[in-house]
Amino acid sequence: MTESKVKWVEIDEQRAGQRIDNYLQAYFGDVPKSRIYRALRNGEVRVNKGRVKPIYRIKMGDQVRIPPLYVDTKRSNPQASDKQCEYLEQQILYEDDHLIALNKPAGLAAHSGTGERIGVIEVMRSSRKNQPFLELAHRLDKETSGCLLLAKSRAALLDIQQAIQSYASKKHYLLFVKGQWQAHDLSVKHALKKSSAESIGKKMRVDESGQAAHTKFSTVTKTSYGSLMRAVLLTGRTHQIRVHAQYEQHPVAGDRRYGDFEYNRTLQKIGLQRMFLHAEKLSISLSGLAREYDFVADLPADLQTFTERSKQAPGS
Repeated sequence: MTESKVKWVEIDEQRAGQRIDNYLQAYFGDVPKSRIYRALRNGEVRVNKGRVKPIYRIKMGDQVRIPPLYVDTKRSNPQASDKQCEYLEQQILYEDDHLIALNKPAGLAAHSGTGERIGVIEVMRSSRKNQPFLELAHRLDKETSGCLLLAKSRAALLDIQQAIQSYASKKHYLLFVKGQWQAHDLSVKHALKKSSAESIGKKMRVDESGQAAHTKFSTVTKTSYGSLMRAVLLTGRTHQIRVHAQYEQHPVAGDRRYGDFEYNRTLQKIGLQRMFLHAEKLSISLSGLAREYDFVADLPADLQTFTERSKQAPGS
C-alpha cells in the first residue's frame, strides 16, 4: 500500500521531545528503518519546511512533512490476538495514570522488528486501543522475562528514561550459571564493546576500550548443575550480565549466544528450554513525578521447576 499524498502533521504535547526517526518509525509501523533514514537524508521528511537529522527532537507545534512511503500490506500492521492481549493484561504487576509494570514472558520480544512480527508494545497497544499514548520505557531481551515498564505519557517516558540513564534506578536479576561460583559476592567491572562483523553470533565482548560496565553478582545457592545467582546492574550496557558472566567462566544457562552449547544440552534434559535470566526487581525514583516505585516479578513456573530439579544429583 502507498499513501498517495503528502501529509503535514503538527506535533502535540504528547509527542514533543521524541527523536524524529523514532516518531516516524511509530507512525509508519513496519516500514524499514533504512527507508525512514533515506527519507530523512533525501529531504522527503521535513520539519518546519527544513531538513533535519535523525537525532532531531521534535517540539510542540513543529510541522512535520510526512511523505508517502511504501508499506507492504502483507507484512504491516501485525494484529495481536485476543488471547495474546488477555495474557499480557494478566501479567500486569502494577498500573497507575503514568505507567504500566509488566512481568514480561520469555519468548516475546519487547517490540517488533529485526525478524519479530509482534512484541509486547504492539500487543499492549492492541489491548489498549483507546490509550492515547503508550511507549516502551526500556528494553528486555526476547528470552529474558521479568519487570518491564511502559509509559502512558510523554512526561512519564522521559522521566523513566532519565532515571535509568542517571542510574536513579536499580535492576535486580536472577540467573543460573554454569559451574560453582566461588566468591559469594563479586563486583565485575569490565568495559564492553560491540564485536567485529567477523565475530559470528556474538554482539558484545569485553574490551577495555569500550563503554564502562559494572555488575554485582551474589550467590543464592549452588547445585550439582550450577549456581543460582543474583545480579544487580550498575550500568546498562547491551547483554551486560550475559557477557560479564561468560567472561568470568560462568555462562548463563540456556544462553545460545554467549553460553556453552554442551552445557545447555545437558540442562535441556532436566527441563530448561530457554535462557535462565529473569528481571526480578526494579526500583526507580522518578523526580518529575516525585514518585518512587518498587516492582517485583516472581520467578516463572518453568524456572522454579528447573531450579528444584537442579538440586537433585545427576542421574537420581
